[in-house]
Amino acid sequence: MDRDNLSIAKRLAELRTFNDLSVEDTAEKLGITAKEYASFENGEDEIPIWLIYKFAAMVDIEPAYITTGKVPTKKNANVIYAGKGDKIQRYPGYSFTALASEFENKIMKPMLVNIAPSDSPELVCHGGQEFNYVLEGMLRVIVGQEEFYLRAGDSLYFDPSLPHAQLAMGDKEAKFLTIITE
Repeated sequence: MDRDNLSIAKRLAELRTFNDLSVEDTAEKLGITAKEYASFENGEDEIPIWLIYKFAAMVDIEPAYITTGKVPTKKNANVIYAGKGDKIQRYPGYSFTALASEFENKIMKPMLVNIAPSDSPELVCHGGQEFNYVLEGMLRVIVGQEEFYLRAGDSLYFDPSLPHAQLAMGDKEAKFLTIITE
């Protein structure tokens, strides 16, 4: 596991302890087993983004704090200049740049996602609603039992409580804007 993921795992442990939650209580609230949760918190397994958002809501903290270690401080506006922003590598071939990480009390979370071609989708579920807009490359999006094939300029708005995944198609990385609401 890389340094970013180990830092995230450490912040999960600190926040869980600060909130007087046991591993078992935390796992139950997240809908996973205590063993699964412990593997994330101990840095043994990659921490899925849905878990970060659900954990953040559970302990009433901005997800950006968990991913970056920084507390949001912007109340009126948060500008991210080209090539800047908090970059998070979730796993090899999948990274995103948070585009509003310093804005307090967000109701939507915009991210610029880069994803390498892969044949193995990791299906995730989370609350809110989600919007994807393809900027470069081709993207296959699985939502529940449906599949959508998107090219640059195409978009998709969907219910992310359904199991879903995004995959780059062909031999080229895809880049897309995603906005997730709570």
